[in-house]
Amino acid sequence: MSAQEDVERWFIAQGLPHAIHDYSATTDVWTRAAPFLSIVFLLEATASFGDRFTGWTQAGVFLAALALLFGAVAALNTFRGRSRFARPDDVGFLEIALFVFGPPLLPLVFSRDGSGFLLLVLVNIAILAVTYVTVSFGMLPMLRTAAGHIVREVSDLGRLMLRSLPLLLLFATFLFLNAEMWQVAHDFTPAFYAIAVGFVALLSLAFLAFRIPSEMSTLAGFTSWDEVCEVAYACDAPIEQRERPWLNDPPQPNPLERVDRVNIGMLLFARQAVQVILVALVIGAFYVAFGLFTVRKETIVTWTAATDATFSDRAIVETTLFGSELVLTWELLAVSGFIAAFSALQFAVSLITDTTYRDEFFADAANEIRGVLAVRALYLDDIERQGPRT
Repeated sequence: MSAQEDVERWFIAQGLPHAIHDYSATTDVWTRAAPFLSIVFLLEATASFGDRFTGWTQAGVFLAALALLFGAVAALNTFRGRSRFARPDDVGFLEIALFVFGPPLLPLVFSRDGSGFLLLVLVNIAILAVTYVTVSFGMLPMLRTAAGHIVREVSDLGRLMLRSLPLLLLFATFLFLNAEMWQVAHDFTPAFYAIAVGFVALLSLAFLAFRIPSEMSTLAGFTSWDEVCEVAYACDAPIEQRERPWLNDPPQPNPLERVDRVNIGMLLFARQAVQVILVALVIGAFYVAFGLFTVRKETIVTWTAATDATFSDRAIVETTLFGSELVLTWELLAVSGFIAAFSALQFAVSLITDTTYRDEFFADAANEIRGVLAVRALYLDDIERQGPRT
């Protein structure tokens, strides 16, 4: 494996595949998605099972369907100049068309009415769309990176909470101990509650997304090649550390295209969303625990205008601790969820408007992005001097 390929694999592992030079759908995206699409392709051979044949005849029909699909693959590979059943190194229109229309043709051949054809075509188009976005933007590596950051953020949760929790608690405690809030929670149906909380959550994420374009404009600039090398070598990328006397300041690497900015923006968004979600989870868990000890059964009945009978139906857990009754109700979970969602919104707004929050909670993500962009600058310089991988 060449040094350029090592760097490109590192870009993918970071969730930024669009940092790769000449990143292409035909040679990079669909070829990486080929194993998954091949499995789907074979599973859809079961579309040959219909009501036209039964018993061993149906088994023969299934084998005939597999033979047709494999024959089509072999013919296409032969036409492309590849081995009959080789994994494609260049996925173009013909391969996509075979995936979309190959399996759906089986119901036309082996069923009475062929009614599954259009449905399977639409399903395959949807699978291709989701697969393209997932692979093109490195969503799975991005999720793995985000999961790693969740572990890191949890380990550093004390700092996060120490900085954000006091103001959030001051804002939320008055809401929590408010009878109207509990009455609203009591009257909500689960579906409407999910819509209301989801709207607040989406608003929080929208605030984060709004800030990202302006942040990216400051991350891509470097004052000197010495700074580029220092940042790149500090991020443990497989980039060769060597002297580059031909580089002249200031650095002028290839500008980021729109799709590159989208990829970087998605990574920044994921990092900040992890922080917001963690804050919401901690706030919600805190108020569930707080409510178990402070809001008694009689208080809930009074605030929600419930009767003892309806209260018992809505109670999730009833137990005793130190001789006192603890009750976990739908209303407690609903109110805690409301407060968690609004606290997440407040935290997201603070990340945008408060420079102290930004410096403390955004710095790590910004440094990682700058590291990738510094590696990209050196990687593109190597390609310019040595030529791209073949």
